[in-house]
Amino acid sequence: MTFPFKYAALFAASLLFSISACSQPQAPGNLLDKAAFDTEIDGKPVSLYTITNGRITAQVTNLAGYVVGIYVPDKDGNYANVVSHNDSIKMYTGPSRAPLGAALGRYANRIANGSFTLDGVEYTLTKNNGANTLHGGTQGFDHTVWNVDKVTPKSVEMSCVLPDGTDGFPGTLKTVLTFAITDDDGLSISYKATTDKPTVCNLSHHVYFNLDGCPADSVANHIVSINADTITEVDRNLIPTGNILPVEGTAYDLRQPTRIGDRQFNAPMGRFVPGQPMQMPQVPEGKVRSYDQNFCLNHSAAGKLEAVATAWSPDSGRFMEVWNDQPGLQLYTGGRVAFAMESQLYPDSPNHPDFPSSVLRPGETYSHTVVYKFSTK
Repeated sequence: MTFPFKYAALFAASLLFSISACSQPQAPGNLLDKAAFDTEIDGKPVSLYTITNGRITAQVTNLAGYVVGIYVPDKDGNYANVVSHNDSIKMYTGPSRAPLGAALGRYANRIANGSFTLDGVEYTLTKNNGANTLHGGTQGFDHTVWNVDKVTPKSVEMSCVLPDGTDGFPGTLKTVLTFAITDDDGLSISYKATTDKPTVCNLSHHVYFNLDGCPADSVANHIVSINADTITEVDRNLIPTGNILPVEGTAYDLRQPTRIGDRQFNAPMGRFVPGQPMQMPQVPEGKVRSYDQNFCLNHSAAGKLEAVATAWSPDSGRFMEVWNDQPGLQLYTGGRVAFAMESQLYPDSPNHPDFPSSVLRPGETYSHTVVYKFSTK
């Protein structure tokens, strides 16, 4: 997830509240209650779907494409739900609703100033992140009840249509979203999308992980790696400047397995003076307050599905590989109790011609797959 720093405390509190509602670690047969998710929203049925290969199990709902459970064993064979979630559909429809575990589109991450120009036409979008557009606005995938088209023991296929003009984007976008448990113990999330007018398209998913299970209070001891030599430089509002910066010698060099807590600055609370901005301690060189950054991945070929990142908890022994076929990966640790690795195109690509293109035209098919693969070590 990607929020400006001024919202970090509020979001962290919201995430902690969500995680406090999680169930204790569960065996594969003790999953979230389907009855707690069965409802009707905007005249459409909403339900909970469980898919498994007998070793790992996932639970998803067709409201916003939320992933509410991924149950995997630790090094001792004990199962836990390793994704942040809520235990009922009510928690996903209240005023504090956030895209915690949701599908993101039609444009994941940010578009600067809520506008872009395509084929000489300027489009003005819904601004839902200060002056910018975040995750497609206020009527995107994370506010949609998806049609459930096909269910098998190991997969769920959903679809939705975002009409021309939704949140200001051109073109009717038709999307198929498929969740599938793979034979090698991964959860595959894949998208196929088409349009009837030239548009921009960048789809992702917002799963938050804690490999120690839910609830857990920190990911500081998790060890992560990302195969990326560079990142997209951003301004204080997390909008790309257009520069691509090397990670060498910085806190963003995660090319070798790195403990998250060794790179994050555990700053004391800033000094509050009434009528003045909060005074925050300076982050030491080589550290970050928390990660909220797009990494430019080292793919061997454009569009090739291959391993790009890992995460490991020495405490539980759970190990996760991230496979994708996109050029970017957003690492987010803002709440510090869970982390996201969001497969994507670069943020604000419609306003940066040198970035990998997000343009989708009639007759073309947008395709995107990310796989979160689990094992122990």
